[in-house]
Amino acid sequence: MLLIADTSPLLSLILIDKLDLLEKLYGNFLIPNAVWNELTSHAAIKKYNTELQFLSQKIRKLPFKITPINGIDIGETECIWLYKELNADYLLIDDKKGREIAELNEINCVGTLTVIFKAKEKYILPEIKSLFVKLIENKRFYSKPLMNYFLELANEKLL
Repeated sequence: MLLIADTSPLLSLILIDKLDLLEKLYGNFLIPNAVWNELTSHAAIKKYNTELQFLSQKIRKLPFKITPINGIDIGETECIWLYKELNADYLLIDDKKGREIAELNEINCVGTLTVIFKAKEKYILPEIKSLFVKLIENKRFYSKPLMNYFLELANEKLL
């Protein structure tokens, strides 16, 4: 199984110390070069040397230069191209517009909250509410109704 990951979910998973969920759930994952550039430009991420070292081994450079798709950034555009180029199984993306464009292109999308929920569903995580709280504390912007939807599915107390 192959997953292509966009910047925002990677940043969220790093900030809550759960980047390891990607390999545990999906096996192999890759990031396009533009995602690496976006990720390493975030000030909040600079102190996560181990995670950055790990991610540096996951970079896949596209063999050609592309122009961003109208309405989304270069990282999301490269994710879509890389997904199609490698015939990947999933695209990890949180951006609403990027996800809409990806789904119009018949791409199987998952988001950060889905990854966290699936980890509980597969008994990798004992609970998810504390991780949702950490996302909020780290100023990662996910809708409270969506978080509560996953908490309800997981039989946990709502936010």
